[in-house]
Amino acid sequence: MPENAPSVDLSVVIATYNRGSQLRQVLDALLQQDARGVSYEVLVVDNNSRDNTAAVVEAVRVSDQSGRIRYFFEARQGVSYARNTGIAHARAPIIAIIDDDVVPVRDWAYSVKQAMDQYPEADCIGGRVLPVWTRPRPSWLDAAHWGPIALQDWPEPRWVNRENATNCLITANLTFRRELFHDVGLFSPAFPRNQDRELEMRFWRAGKQGLYLPTMDVIVDIPEERMTKRYHRQWRVTTGSYHAKLRFPDLVDGHGRLHDHEEGRRLLGVPLFMYRQCLGHLIGWGKAIVSNNANRRFYHESRLWYCASFFSTRLKTDVLPRFRLRRTAAIVETPSIPDLP
Repeated sequence: MPENAPSVDLSVVIATYNRGSQLRQVLDALLQQDARGVSYEVLVVDNNSRDNTAAVVEAVRVSDQSGRIRYFFEARQGVSYARNTGIAHARAPIIAIIDDDVVPVRDWAYSVKQAMDQYPEADCIGGRVLPVWTRPRPSWLDAAHWGPIALQDWPEPRWVNRENATNCLITANLTFRRELFHDVGLFSPAFPRNQDRELEMRFWRAGKQGLYLPTMDVIVDIPEERMTKRYHRQWRVTTGSYHAKLRFPDLVDGHGRLHDHEEGRRLLGVPLFMYRQCLGHLIGWGKAIVSNNANRRFYHESRLWYCASFFSTRLKTDVLPRFRLRRTAAIVETPSIPDLP
């Protein structure tokens, strides 16, 4: 925190890349908050945008003149770099991160501060991310497919910690206590995707805990391209690969508890329980074909894409390197045939 900087209750960090056309409505919503005495600042981190992002932020900042808007440029590409830059410059003890395409409801800032005060035992708190459909929602696109479109809307509060690590509080709308980053570290640039999952796994290992509340709402327009099966297939493929690299399923048991070491048996680098899950989805996919249930068929198909990507990544990262190492060792250790007299 800069010396002699004015203190605020809440710092809002927005990492943005080429979203100048949408950013104005996000900033306007933040500046028009019914904050009820909560003081806050908005840090916009331009992650090397090529559009008019800088001009949009400057126009809002000049017209507002409240001093709430602060602009930073981060040339290193990647949302983790951008968020870390914002966190480093934040002045408040509470740091909220939202995506550059969500619009906070009018009492969002007040709700964030109220939640953090009400639950001092929570190190981070996530709120709802609610959709605005830009065209009629396809019948197959139900809550089972919320992940690819970054929605979060559970009806009841839930704790997420070492004992309940299955859920991931998404960083489209997530608030942290500043000391959490001092204790555990920042976002990892090594994970361009699933950086929220990686960070939270470090949180829970360190004994921290998060909370989801069905409050602190933000709204997001769902683009038409995210309502396509092609987009959802690709998201599952990408997520499967990153989960394989994160070792995420290996470290969380069937009760949702996070362990420090991988447990259970493996085949070709994959935990055996994942073969059972994959088989279950394969059977479900076949039954949906027979019953002509297109929605259930795609549900199981999307999970099979995830499994295929996970298995393929583990083959590349776990099995093939050991095979090459053994092969190299065998070549080195094989004695040469002596010359005959």
